[in-house]
Amino acid sequence: MRWWFAVVLLLLASLVLAREGVHFVRWNEIQPLQPEITDSKQWDAWIRQRDFEIRSSIDRCLEDSISLLIIFGTSFTALPRLQSPADAVTAAGGLTPAARIRMDAFISGLDQVDDERFRLILQFLRRRQIAQDELRAYLDGNLRRAALERGRIQQMHGVGLGVTVITQTLRGLVSTGKAPGRIRRIGIIGPGLDPEYDPNTDNLFASVDAALASGLTKPGNLDVVVLDINPWVLSHVRAVAAKAGGTYSAHIHAEDVNVVTQTIDGQGFDMVVAATGLNGYSRTEQMLVMTNVAKMVANGGIFLAAGGPSGTIPAFEVLSAAIGEGITVYRRR
Repeated sequence: MRWWFAVVLLLLASLVLAREGVHFVRWNEIQPLQPEITDSKQWDAWIRQRDFEIRSSIDRCLEDSISLLIIFGTSFTALPRLQSPADAVTAAGGLTPAARIRMDAFISGLDQVDDERFRLILQFLRRRQIAQDELRAYLDGNLRRAALERGRIQQMHGVGLGVTVITQTLRGLVSTGKAPGRIRRIGIIGPGLDPEYDPNTDNLFASVDAALASGLTKPGNLDVVVLDINPWVLSHVRAVAAKAGGTYSAHIHAEDVNVVTQTIDGQGFDMVVAATGLNGYSRTEQMLVMTNVAKMVANGGIFLAAGGPSGTIPAFEVLSAAIGEGITVYRRR
């Protein structure tokens, strides 16, 4: 056997083993959360069904991302951005002239712009079987819906914890002696995306920059794992990581993991950041996230979340419920 063939086999084996580390949260790990479920068989059926429901909602998130791109994007037009999703609709619920002009520019851009965002959008439209003669009506309805649901869609735009907030949080922990001794592995839950996918605004880089600024790590010593189920996020992270490794001096990769229902054994994260917060989850789902994250955090590691459950999680101690801009900071016992 040639040496290179042996290396390929070893690499493939390592990938399989890494994926096998992802598993649904088990009944014996979570019994107190769902008292109406009385055995492991019931629990296994419930957690898999919940995973399916959460993953099925991704298409709506992708539609919202398209609407955000139409409202705020600049790569397909020189027209000024709209100030907010509310500016896309009239009082009667129709699209404003400015929104219609931007939508027309976006439709033209689908045929002209050759980049990652537009390739993914075209793949999505084909999968949804949106024909060319249906496209304008589809985008019109989607944009009006997103604009009317502007409370949720505004949370998506610019969502997450910025580098300044995370840096201030880490420095506060360092000054009080509560920070990890070092940060070598970072987990990022749901980093979110700016409509223009600007690498400088992505929350995974905010976490990297904050760790470097805090003095808790050095360039070249960081491994960053993004945990998400949005295929656009996963694709974007993998593409940007291939280009930005030299800039950020960190090894970055993405894992398809639903942190409500799944965890990965043996990650040993020194810091996990819930970039989009936990407020959008139900109480039970928040506790599931906390339990799953606890299994991925090293002893003494920290979990930063924009919002978080007030209940007790045996694996975590609460260091602060109000550091930075409402960040809850937990430490693994």
